[in-house]
Amino acid sequence: MTVATLYLLVAAIGIVLAAIAYFMNRTSGKFFIGFTLIEIVIMAVIGVINGVLGTPNAMLGRLFMTFSGSYGFLAFAAICGGFYISGPLCGYIIRKPGAATLAETMNGVAQVLSGNPNGVMVLGAGFLQGFMSDLGFAFYGYKKWTLSVLALAGALAPLLQQIPEVYFFGVGDMGIGYNLLALIIRMVSGAVYAIILVKPIAHALARAGVLRGTAIAARPAPVAPQGSPA
Repeated sequence: MTVATLYLLVAAIGIVLAAIAYFMNRTSGKFFIGFTLIEIVIMAVIGVINGVLGTPNAMLGRLFMTFSGSYGFLAFAAICGGFYISGPLCGYIIRKPGAATLAETMNGVAQVLSGNPNGVMVLGAGFLQGFMSDLGFAFYGYKKWTLSVLALAGALAPLLQQIPEVYFFGVGDMGIGYNLLALIIRMVSGAVYAIILVKPIAHALARAGVLRGTAIAARPAPVAPQGSPA
């Protein structure tokens, strides 16, 4: 098997996962739900902030690849979870199909405008990672919001996104094992970042009152058992 075949297989897996998610949700009307103005604003703000923060992250990745030789791409993979936060975060806050995809696409636009050294490639990368994050929520019908679901949304983000980057950074010649390891590291990074950051950020924003009109703000606050500290 060549590296090209490996990524064709990865792409096929992504397409199959998308098809499964579609057929799981097609009867529930969970694929065509409009966004309110406040939801669009929230996706834009989160996407832009994460995109601007993603540019120095990308520069750090370039530094790794410059000074770490063949290990640079693997080191870069370990911090790639920072690029994927917009999707799981907006998916968790808004809880509608497409929220993760739109947020990550806006993330890509912000990275280009803020001087990301990887150029316009990040636009496609943003869309792909957001689309795959959306699938993580779609597998549960956009009804389940546990840490395991967030981890899945974060882990799926790089599944297709790494494909164009492999050829952009020229690591296709490093072999199947190297590229597969890089993908696994990215998936673990995406899951870890989602587990650690999404819920604390989302609930902090909700408590601050800036998420009014979203699904997470509409949820009733948990009631503490009688006699326990509030």
